Amino acid sequence: MRRAGCAQILIGLEDPAEGTEGMELKSNWKARQRSHYIDSIRRIQDHGITVNGCFVMGLDGAGPDSFDTVYDFVKQSGLFDVQITFMTPFPGTPLYERLRNQGRILHEGSWERCTLFDVNFQPQQMSVTELENGFRQLGRKLYADDFVRERGKRFVDQLRRARRAQYRLAAA
Repeated sequence: MRRAGCAQILIGLEDPAEGTEGMELKSNWKARQRSHYIDSIRRIQDHGITVNGCFVMGLDGAGPDSFDTVYDFVKQSGLFDVQITFMTPFPGTPLYERLRNQGRILHEGSWERCTLFDVNFQPQQMSVTELENGFRQLGRKLYADDFVRERGKRFVDQLRRARRAQYRLAAA
């Protein structure tokens, strides 16, 4: 991929915590991949391709501690780039229908609230205010200049180590 010009891939990691299964309609494939996330990120970034990890906040099963879990995962994994969004039930989707049937949609049919950055549902494990405040605090931490620089430096250092290891193997 790198030789073809790929510089970054975006991976929907959704949530690194256990207990947030059920994101997919027919399987929990992503949930079964969690144990491979960190190794996969490292292997991709070792090839000089940055990984933009995307996380969805407010998933069923995720409580107020989920913000720290995401931050700690980003720090541990060495992700180069990060995106966070709110779980967004779009009208007409199975998620929307499930939440509507459970009485958890806050404003029915409100497409203007389907921005990925507005909450239009009652989270299962926290209040709307906790979700919004936790999201803002996490965003401030993830996108703080120092943390962004730290992630960039870590990527460059990781790439240098990987290239040195490749040269040693080639020379042996």
